[in-house]
Amino acid sequence: MSKITEMTTPNDKTAAPEVMTIKNFRSNGDIENFYRYIHDNGLRREAFMLMEYALSKVARARKGKRKAAVLQ
Repeated sequence: MSKITEMTTPNDKTAAPEVMTIKNFRSNGDIENFYRYIHDNGLRREAFMLMEYALSKVARARKGKRKAAVLQ
């Protein structure tokens, strides 16, 4: 049989929301499963290419914001 767990309400002071920070990002269960999936299926090269692409888009967007702020 399944376990019955106690439900907490949003007003309950004992309920602590999980806050995602840089320090605990890799220890998040979803991220660990994602890393395991990449490793188990030999997708390191493809994952690296995707990360490079995403980081280049972010860097380009940041650079555009800085140029716009300087021009104003």
